[in-house]
Amino acid sequence: MRNGLNVPIHIIGIGGTGMSAIAVVLRESGANVRGSDQAESAMTERLRSLGIPVQIGHSAENVAGAGLVLYSSAVHPENPELIAARTAGIPTLKRSEFLTRLLDGRNLVAVAGTHGKTTTTSMIAWILTRANVRPGFIIGSTPKNSGTNAAAGASETFVIEADEYDRMFLGLRPSTAVLTLIEPDHPDCFPTDDAYYQAFRDFIACCKAGARVLIFSGDPIQRQLVEDSGANVSVRSYGFGADDDYRIENAEVAENGAYRFTLTARASGRGVSIQLAVPGLHNVANAAAALAAVLESAALPNEAEALNTAAEALSEFAGSARRFETIADQDGVLVIDDYAHHPTEIRAALSAAKNAWPKRRIWALWQPHTFSRTRQLLDAFRRAFGDADKLLITPIYAARENENGFSNAALKKAIRAVRPDAIFAETNERAAELLTMGLRPGDVVLTLSAGDANRIGPAALDAIAREARPANPAELDARIEKNAPIAIISNLRVGGPAKETLIVESEAELIAAVRAARQAALTFKVVGGLSNILFSDDGFAGRIIVNRSSAIRLIEIGNGRARIRAASGVPLNSLVRAAIDFGLTGLEWATRIPGSVGGAVYGNAGAYGSEINETLRTVTVLSEDGRVINLRRDEIPFVYRASGFKSGELRGTILAAEFELASGDPDAIEARAAEVWGKREKFNFRNQGSLGSVFRNPNGDYAGRLITECGLRNAAEGGAAVSDFHGNIFVTNPGATAADFRRLVERVRTAVQASFGITLQTEIEIYEGKEDA
Repeated sequence: MRNGLNVPIHIIGIGGTGMSAIAVVLRESGANVRGSDQAESAMTERLRSLGIPVQIGHSAENVAGAGLVLYSSAVHPENPELIAARTAGIPTLKRSEFLTRLLDGRNLVAVAGTHGKTTTTSMIAWILTRANVRPGFIIGSTPKNSGTNAAAGASETFVIEADEYDRMFLGLRPSTAVLTLIEPDHPDCFPTDDAYYQAFRDFIACCKAGARVLIFSGDPIQRQLVEDSGANVSVRSYGFGADDDYRIENAEVAENGAYRFTLTARASGRGVSIQLAVPGLHNVANAAAALAAVLESAALPNEAEALNTAAEALSEFAGSARRFETIADQDGVLVIDDYAHHPTEIRAALSAAKNAWPKRRIWALWQPHTFSRTRQLLDAFRRAFGDADKLLITPIYAARENENGFSNAALKKAIRAVRPDAIFAETNERAAELLTMGLRPGDVVLTLSAGDANRIGPAALDAIAREARPANPAELDARIEKNAPIAIISNLRVGGPAKETLIVESEAELIAAVRAARQAALTFKVVGGLSNILFSDDGFAGRIIVNRSSAIRLIEIGNGRARIRAASGVPLNSLVRAAIDFGLTGLEWATRIPGSVGGAVYGNAGAYGSEINETLRTVTVLSEDGRVINLRRDEIPFVYRASGFKSGELRGTILAAEFELASGDPDAIEARAAEVWGKREKFNFRNQGSLGSVFRNPNGDYAGRLITECGLRNAAEGGAAVSDFHGNIFVTNPGATAADFRRLVERVRTAVQASFGITLQTEIEIYEGKEDA
């Protein structure tokens, strides 16, 4: 092969974007190449499909027989393969050093800059491919038009994305260099702004004598960088200025949401009209740079033909993976994935989204990338989201770093100071849940991430689709379990076997299960968290339908208010957490209360002077005759720890409830919830079972005080006992039975009656086996 690279070559970290591209170029050039990586990936599979052997895991044995070992800056100096190669005297080269040899003698077009280099490189490669030049190329992402990020090529022209990180691009010797927008980045590698700019001066100095350097006139520092480099190069400019060598004019948003514009070469006066398929004003500059690079590289010597070919190719250019890429379009919601991880890139991507979909609500789903960058550019990040209607932020993607004195908490505080409505997720999984709750038809989700947040949007749409899926009767029948002990699903951890147990996971399944049970004239009971019901040791001679419906939906109604609709199987604390995450106040008192939303409405749950009915607006019910109806709050009787459903005045199965809450200070809301959480820490029963408060408080007094005054704390019946911290909290220990618990209830009731003349009424429901409606 060319450049004498005819020895077996082993690549450490071959699955990475940069190293895999080198492997492909080597393979297509006829080299004997192989490699290793830490884990399987789509890229390692692709490399194997191209005939490139890949070992998973790093081991000294992997380099045996190699004549050259390549590695990137991501490879640790203590990597066993790197150590083994050096010990054995096998030459080792970093990626930047190897690129000098690999590309020696090629007509090299190198694209460098902080922003836009992937797209610009992809555009150049596509223009030349459409012109049948068959260039070689290495790109940091996979262009959709070519389907590959690397090719050896069949001509002298080679196009490469020149990465400044770890100064990789200093191994290149371009004949044509393109500079896109430049501003300081990668503070972990470049501790000062000048260190960053110096890397670009050095890159320009690496150009071949007489090379053409294309600068973006909208970035005034670039001409100075060229002058300071001392390089013997010719400078050409592109941009929106009247004096630019390649002048952009008449840029406007077209019907497809992307820009059309005219590009004119000043030297010849020739111009061409270009209609892009990718949105954003920044892509106008990228396209101008690409076309100028094609002309300056002399890869297409006929300017008139080159302009027309380029215009046609650019109109077809569909973008690259993770560059404003549509990754999901479902139920009226569009999910776009963009690699933006710098404030300037974020502003450009959001502007493109607003131009493309001016009447749709735009969600910015931002995954900050590295602690050092987030801290260094924090002020700019705070100003970057003006075009976002909704802002959802994941934890910082650490990549190669540790916190280093900057935390997610510090980021949260800084962003909330300027964007109090920002939503923060503690994990990517939580971000998907919050997005599922907040999305509505017509929304556009713009993922801004150089990490793994591109999985969040599709996961949210999948969850929405699952929630909307009709119930499958055959599937429900197959799930029915015979003679399962109630104890395994009860918070109290007691209860005998149920004849049948069926777990439903959506509102549709709950409706189908109840209708089927009624149609078959079965005895059945719908339960949620089983945090307030005592079943006997004899169990239940019918079907228990365990309600695990989990949908939560945010409904914004304006004027600082919103409604949350929660399926009845949603744990009450999950509803509370959703309200807190969306900055809504009114449910903090319910933090850490066990049980489900349906159970809370059924029993009018309350604590610290508040009750669930206070924020309740509607309840969706499956009536006894099988109809789904909505009841307003004023149609439902509520009293202390009971509702019309519990008293029997209303019949039916609670399917969902809707609550109206007010927006508030998110920090104050979280503080109130944290205070309640601390108060309820003692109710964390860990290895014990409990139903919480057993008795209702009598008028003007507290059941817990009366029981304590009777000296009954720690009183026990078998495996059931009064807790040592609250008289009205009973617990069960391993081996307890429902009969133990019943005896303890009656013992306490009798003692209080004898001492105070008060007959305590149970707050918990002691089930007698009647059919539940």
